[in-house]
Amino acid sequence: MSPALAAALLSGLAFAAEVDVAGKAVVQVAIVRQAESSMLSPDGPVLVFPPKAKARPLEWKGALELRPREGGLRLAGMKLPSETRLEPQDGGAIKVGANRYRGALILRLDPGQTVTVVEELPLEEYLEGVLPHEMDPDWPLEALKAQAVVARTFAYANMGKFRKDGFDLTADTRSQVYRGLAAVNENVRAAVRQTRGEVLGWQGKILRVFYHSCCGGATEDAAMAWGGDLKETPPPLRGVKDSWCRTSPNFNWSAYFTWMDLMAAIQEKIPLPGPLTALKISRRDRAGFVLSFIARAGRRNVEVKSSDLRQSLGAGELRSTKILRLARTQGGLEFRGAGSGHGVGLCQWGTKLQALKGRSYDRILRFYFPGAVLSEVSE
Repeated sequence: MSPALAAALLSGLAFAAEVDVAGKAVVQVAIVRQAESSMLSPDGPVLVFPPKAKARPLEWKGALELRPREGGLRLAGMKLPSETRLEPQDGGAIKVGANRYRGALILRLDPGQTVTVVEELPLEEYLEGVLPHEMDPDWPLEALKAQAVVARTFAYANMGKFRKDGFDLTADTRSQVYRGLAAVNENVRAAVRQTRGEVLGWQGKILRVFYHSCCGGATEDAAMAWGGDLKETPPPLRGVKDSWCRTSPNFNWSAYFTWMDLMAAIQEKIPLPGPLTALKISRRDRAGFVLSFIARAGRRNVEVKSSDLRQSLGAGELRSTKILRLARTQGGLEFRGAGSGHGVGLCQWGTKLQALKGRSYDRILRFYFPGAVLSEVSE
């Protein structure tokens, strides 16, 4: 690892993540946010650490309800301070909702009399809880290793994003989907273990990476997806032609929407001067993603951003903005498209096929992030 990249990594850790005595990165992940209550079920001994007080064993057993109370928290029949730490012992875990977590849990009372639960754990263990929920855990090992490097890089690059809220990352798509010990298998553990500490860098800094399900034939330039200066987009994020994801069930797809559905979706962002009677593709980028549509409403044409329309219709319904054509049908429009997701960075279905064809994870990463440097965070 270059000295410059090492300095960048260490400075990133200093402002965002805690570091334990062994020098390993520790991350705080919000697993419950601003809830009226939450159910906690320890499966073994737990120590309770109130602030500025001596630790004591958790004597209550079974399912425990966490609720706010005036000036603090209530866990089953116990009154706790507004911030209290629980630490599982002897390799045990605590079930929160439907998932089990083995890290320390920080219970917090929010200003709005709701509760937040934050898990604190080593970053490498966090990745084990991310991988099976961002990629199929039974996919080829080299695919999972590529995903592990990208997920680790993403975590370091976004560490501290929610610092003002009292944690580093969320457990949903605002960061990466994380479910603790759920669905973790030996394939996942091997992928994390065999890439331990590895991240992608560019010009001495951690690369701000992205990934998605299927690009539909070419990945997207980051600046085209989210705005910004194309000239300032680093080469590893400028998109590549990709035929590897052709086995994805979402490589080609179609979706039907009525005129009423389309009109309602458009008007969530901009007013229309009359009934919607037509919608046409206006602009595309070089990877084939639609940038905007022209809507005919009343006697006027109105430009509609494709990202706004997808958000309003729902990403599960309009799987991508790579729209190949629009076909007028009875009472609405059929969208015929390619790919699934924003299209930037690592294409997961392309990664799978490359791994099945014998490509190593580092070669896969070079394909999707050309010019990026694969380095290791020293511990």
